[in-house]
Amino acid sequence: MRKLASSVVTTAIVAGGMVGGVAAPASAACAPSPGKGYKITNKSTVQKSTNLHSDWMYDHLGGNLTYNATSTAEVNASGTAGVEAEAGVIFAKASTSFSVTVGGSWSKSSSWEYSIPAKNKAGKTKVRMTMFHESKKFKVRKYTYRYNAQCKYVEKTVWTKWMVAPVKKNSNVWGLEWK
Repeated sequence: MRKLASSVVTTAIVAGGMVGGVAAPASAACAPSPGKGYKITNKSTVQKSTNLHSDWMYDHLGGNLTYNATSTAEVNASGTAGVEAEAGVIFAKASTSFSVTVGGSWSKSSSWEYSIPAKNKAGKTKVRMTMFHESKKFKVRKYTYRYNAQCKYVEKTVWTKWMVAPVKKNSNVWGLEWK
């Protein structure tokens, strides 16, 4: 009988230990584990000026502005200062959000030959022709998240920035700039 009572007590202790081992803090049962993310908002399409442009001319003279050269057109993203290491992840997220590939830069070497009539603009004195490249402007918010002891989702903003990223496809237009 004594041996039987000893076995029952041992089984109860082991079973009690198992129940205690299974009962973990509520946060351990919450999925997923803490992490970080990026949210893309305030999306729009803009035209960002490239490095290709004609000489300046007085806008009251009329005539045509021309560009005729073999060169490489380039444009770079803006707003990435301080987050260069994360830029690739942000551009990938923005590409998905816009359904078009964007990146840190775009360039194309070609022979460019264009002509546009010069136009006068009130309050300005000079005009030039510039190549603009399609770009995407957006606000990106980096956040961290976790689940608290009650399994409630908790999110904290780390930073928010405006960015402009060129599309990777050839999507250009020549236009006028004044000063």
